[in-house]
Amino acid sequence: MKLIVNGDDFGYSPGQNLGIIKAHEIGILTSTTAMANGEYLEEALALAAPYENLGIGVHLIMDCGTPILPPDEIPSLVDSEGNFRKYREDQPVRIDQNELFREWSAQIDKLIGHGVSPTHIDGHHHMHLHPDLLETTLMIAEKYQLPMRYLPFYHTDKEKKLIDESPVKMFTGLTDFYKDSVTFEYFTDFRKDHNYPEDSVLEIMCHPAYLDDIIYQRSSYNIHRVKELVILTSPSIKASLESQKITLGNVRDFMSNSI
Repeated sequence: MKLIVNGDDFGYSPGQNLGIIKAHEIGILTSTTAMANGEYLEEALALAAPYENLGIGVHLIMDCGTPILPPDEIPSLVDSEGNFRKYREDQPVRIDQNELFREWSAQIDKLIGHGVSPTHIDGHHHMHLHPDLLETTLMIAEKYQLPMRYLPFYHTDKEKKLIDESPVKMFTGLTDFYKDSVTFEYFTDFRKDHNYPEDSVLEIMCHPAYLDDIIYQRSSYNIHRVKELVILTSPSIKASLESQKITLGNVRDFMSNSI
C-alpha cells in the first residue's frame, strides 16, 4: 500500500509552517500543499528549501483571505472589501467560472514563480470538488498536468461521470484523521481500518502545527493540530507503518505529472 501524508495550509501561519516542517523532518509527513495567498508563504518555502523529499502541491483557495488577482478583475469571487467570499459545501456556488479559472491559474503561477514544482492540487475546505466547481478544477489540473486529491464519497453519478471521462490523474484522499479520530490507533490499526486494494495510492489530509495566535484566533480547528503533530512525529508510528508494509512517499513518488 502506498501512502501520502499531506499537511494542508502551508503558508497560513508560523506555527503551521513549523509544524509541517517538523512532521516531515522527524515524522511521517511526506507532502504539503501551499496557500499561494498565505500571509506566511515566503517563510514556508524558505523553511522547506532544504528538504528535497518534501512534495509541495497547491492548496487552491477561493474562500479564505484575499485573492492573487486584483479584486476588480474577479468581482464574483470577492466581497465589498476585496476578500474572498465564504461558501458552504452543501450550498450552490454561483460565480463566474472564468474568473475562478484565472484566479486559480494565478495561484499556481505564483508558486511556480517562487521556484515550486507543484506535485498536485487540492482545495481549501475541499472546494475544488464542489459540484459547481468540478469542471473548472479539472480544467486547471489539465492545464498544469497535475494529479488531484479526490474524495470518492463527495459526488453523485453526474460528477463521477465527469471524473471517469477526465484524463486527470486522481488519488484517494482520506479525511478521517480529524478531530476525535486524531489518535495513535489511527495509524497502528491503519491496515485493518482502511481496506483498499494493494496498489492504491492513498493520501491522509492533516494539519500538524504549533499553536500560535493566528491559529488560535482564526481557526476552530486548533488544539487538534498540536495533537496531530505529536502523533505524526512519534517514532512508534513510523515503525508501525513499516511493520504493516505501508510505503510512504509524496505524489511524485507514486504518480507522474503527465496526463
